[in-house]
Amino acid sequence: MTDRRPPRPSSVALAASPTLERLLRDNPLLRVISTSCPPGLRFEGEIDLCSRDLLAATLDEAVQFGNGDLHVDLTSVTFIDVAGIRMMTTAAKTLSCDGRRLRLHATPPGARKVIHLLGWETTPGLMHCIGTML
Repeated sequence: MTDRRPPRPSSVALAASPTLERLLRDNPLLRVISTSCPPGLRFEGEIDLCSRDLLAATLDEAVQFGNGDLHVDLTSVTFIDVAGIRMMTTAAKTLSCDGRRLRLHATPPGARKVIHLLGWETTPGLMHCIGTML
């Protein structure tokens, strides 16, 4: 059986979506930076109700168009709510279907505690990495 899925462009091409471009431009609370080494994303600011659409669009684009594991650096995240954490676990599950992983770097202590309390540390495709992505 042949794989009929279209080839995936580089995760650096995240800004290809007009919706994502608008969300990136219009959200003052959350900054998203595409990284190339390793390929992934760096979030800066707050992940909450006000930035939820941006987080969802960014993760969707990265999962759909990226290759290999997706690295997410949370070093500069000052707040993340449970819904934001849940979006990341959902992205990890989707990535695991393709044999890929979501690698969280420098997860804030509060977020790690929520992940543990809700049993999400066993989410397929979710991996915690120590330190930043440097």
